[in-house]
Amino acid sequence: MKDFKKYLEDILYVSKITNTNNKKLIIFIAVILAQLTAVSDIALILFFAAIITGDINQSNLFTPLVEVVLEYKIILPLVVLSRFTFIYFQSITLKKLELDIQENIKIYLLNEVFDKRNYSVADAYFYINVLSGHVSFFYSNLASFLNSILQIIAYLFYLFLADSRTIITFLLGALVIYYPTKYLIKKAREYMDKSYKFAQKTNYEIQRIIENMFLIKLLKKDNLELKNFSTTVKNLNLSELKNHKYGAINSFLPSFITMFVFSVLLIFSNLAKAITLDFIGVTLRLFQSIGVFNASLNKIINSHVHLEKFYDIEKNKELINKENFKISDSIDKNAIEVNNVTFSYFNSEEIIFENIQLNIPLNSHTVITGPNGSGKSTLLGLISGVLYSQEGNITSYKSKYGFIGATPMIFTGTVRENLLYGNDKTLSDEEMLNYLVKFDTFKESGSYDLDKKVDNKSLSSGQMQKLAFIRALLADVEILLLDESTANLDTKSRDLIFDILKKQNVTIVNSTHDPKYFKNVDHNLNIEIIEEKRVLIFN
Repeated sequence: MKDFKKYLEDILYVSKITNTNNKKLIIFIAVILAQLTAVSDIALILFFAAIITGDINQSNLFTPLVEVVLEYKIILPLVVLSRFTFIYFQSITLKKLELDIQENIKIYLLNEVFDKRNYSVADAYFYINVLSGHVSFFYSNLASFLNSILQIIAYLFYLFLADSRTIITFLLGALVIYYPTKYLIKKAREYMDKSYKFAQKTNYEIQRIIENMFLIKLLKKDNLELKNFSTTVKNLNLSELKNHKYGAINSFLPSFITMFVFSVLLIFSNLAKAITLDFIGVTLRLFQSIGVFNASLNKIINSHVHLEKFYDIEKNKELINKENFKISDSIDKNAIEVNNVTFSYFNSEEIIFENIQLNIPLNSHTVITGPNGSGKSTLLGLISGVLYSQEGNITSYKSKYGFIGATPMIFTGTVRENLLYGNDKTLSDEEMLNYLVKFDTFKESGSYDLDKKVDNKSLSSGQMQKLAFIRALLADVEILLLDESTANLDTKSRDLIFDILKKQNVTIVNSTHDPKYFKNVDHNLNIEIIEEKRVLIFN
């Protein structure tokens, strides 16, 4: 009862956030269609049995209907057509529900990533693309579960009318399968939980490999990475196979035991003399419904592993305080103030920063240095409000931010569209072309065309960084965050860019491994790791 209450709470919670219209009505329609299919099955079995044997059971409740069909046989193909129409619309109804829920969950989760701002890339990708599919799949399984219950009731009702003694057989079978079913469901859930963890680990490894592909190939660690990844995938597949194994056994166990008991009774009792062809047909359909019932129950409990993860997201809502980052309209000598900030990523026990304090002066160029993993990029996220701290607060006295990374955002579109992304100003073509020429962006004069289509494959890394800097300059940003933003620029281009920025009174926060390449630097912020704690040293 406790588990059932937990499942019900999770269903209601996810139902609320999915915001899919008429979920209850859609499931109800699917259930009704399933029952119409069951009624059609019983009718077809009766009709075919009567036609094949030429015998009509006069004591059967459905005898008048069978007599009508025998007289007007044209009804038979119409019933067949109706049956498959019910099945088709039931399938389409459930699939549409599943897709609608999946769409809404993906949008909901992406909004959470934007809103909470402490998800890693791997977590965000996993939740949006993997978890959403499993949760939406839960609802189609729930509908199948309800369908199977009602179909079982329909078939049992007919069999009870045909021969009430058979109910004892099915009750005996249900008693026999209860404990094996309970054990199999428990084991299936155990391996589903392992599958979830290995799937998430696989996602993390893919992200790490892709982000560090150049270094991995340079150090000739391809085989090591492949070996480690292969081990993770094998563990994932083994968990999924075991989950499937227990689920498969669980799905056919009720049919097997019930049919086995039934066959024994046929051999050692007089039941065979009283059995009819329609009785056998309905019994076989009953066995199939019992199998569907168990399979659906198993999948619902498996899916609950994924439903539970939404509670982690709910907890994350409670933990993240948006008020920890604010933009002030007042004038201050500083551009950014960081007061006693503590931060860690969602789903991680590692504290990246703890009680840090920092003031970044207005219109200064501050270079951030530190070893890999020291938190340089995370600090940029915090001072921009892209990440929210768990404790402490950050105040920014400017609202117009710009950001340029080692691989800037360049999307498939025109040069103009890329330069104006996020810019609400009205700019002339001349202004944009002047910057493109000044930065020596293209080597061929014919390439200076604002309507030219570009993407991250047609442009070099240096060209992408130049476009990103021009985008920031055109937007008149007040605080410019840089993260290895000049790694692919030559000395001439780098000096030109920073000379222009110096004249525009922009506050620059520049994360880099090579501070010696920058002139006009006002302050250096070095992040050191002392006794596993990050310490900020500001000069």
